[in-house]
Amino acid sequence: MSHTATNIALLSCDVFQDEIEAYSEGSKQFAEIETLEMGLHDNPDRLRSEITAAISRIESNPEVETILLAYGLCGNGLTGIEANRCTLVIPRAHDCISILLGGMAPHRDQLLKNPGTYFYSPGWIRGKRVPGPDREKHIRTLYAERFEDDEEMIDELVDADRDAFRHYNCAAYVDITNNQTAESYCKSCAQHQGWTYKRMNGNPAMLQDLLSGNWDPSRYLHVPPGKRIVAGDSDEVFQIEG
Repeated sequence: MSHTATNIALLSCDVFQDEIEAYSEGSKQFAEIETLEMGLHDNPDRLRSEITAAISRIESNPEVETILLAYGLCGNGLTGIEANRCTLVIPRAHDCISILLGGMAPHRDQLLKNPGTYFYSPGWIRGKRVPGPDREKHIRTLYAERFEDDEEMIDELVDADRDAFRHYNCAAYVDITNNQTAESYCKSCAQHQGWTYKRMNGNPAMLQDLLSGNWDPSRYLHVPPGKRIVAGDSDEVFQIEG
């Protein structure tokens, strides 16, 4: 199959917004571009449903033959995904941090050195969802919409959210776009949380190769039409069902 701008579509999490702008040629590089909100990661079933719906929309364009998924396994949110007509190409990565580091090895190595590492990136910082000075306000607003005037319930949920990060001790910043504003914010998050700060050198290769068509099967899963993505072992991450 030949790959041209007219037969490739990109379906991406908006956590990669800055990185895709930096490492692609924009809309002229793809027949279709669709972006889904990063908040879907909070609910893997909803993420799976939204990706499935997006694939169906993209497949309505008869010129598209290949859909690139700028996603990792994402809490098993990508398991069960399939396309009816197009081939899917997806990086063999557990999540966006692995992709920004250029593969799973540096991600795994850092967690082995310090299991208390929490990873930050420009995309996650942009959403103000990361542990830091703005998260509590974000969480309170979120729960207030759900529980309205039940202040006691909201306080309990905010406390539980704060407790969920007590075992972390390091804010690790991963960037492939040299976003100094985001890095400064990450440092403020580390200070706010009482954690150490670490900058990790990102590697654009995995995202760049996805966008440019360098889809080595050892690094990217190729899913034929009608076949379903399932979780694989720790090294291959994904495999094709059956």
